[in-house]
Amino acid sequence: MAGHSVITYKGKEISYIDYRGMKLEEIIKLIDEMEKRALQENKRRLQLTNLEGVFAVPEFMNRVKEAGKKTRHLTIKSAVVGVSGTKRLLVNTYNLFTGANMKAFDDEASAKEWLVEE
Repeated sequence: MAGHSVITYKGKEISYIDYRGMKLEEIIKLIDEMEKRALQENKRRLQLTNLEGVFAVPEFMNRVKEAGKKTRHLTIKSAVVGVSGTKRLLVNTYNLFTGANMKAFDDEASAKEWLVEE
């Protein structure tokens, strides 16, 4: 289900952000909400983002980079699924602009394993 939730995997909390099926306006609204929540909670987290079916239009990329810069100190590790081909290059660009520790995966199971490994 699209939106945000906190899941537990192998005893560790993961902030799960699912953009599947969302329109651009909904995505931007969720990014705004997540940024605000992260800054208010001020708690370091692991993060898993599902971008299946989401197009990396400039408005989306700019907003994500802006939010990432403000909250990167709160993200321990970040995994993303739903990106392939040239979209994977965008993950590297995002890391470059935000200083994030993000890695792309083919499926959620692999992403979760990477997130919880020490």
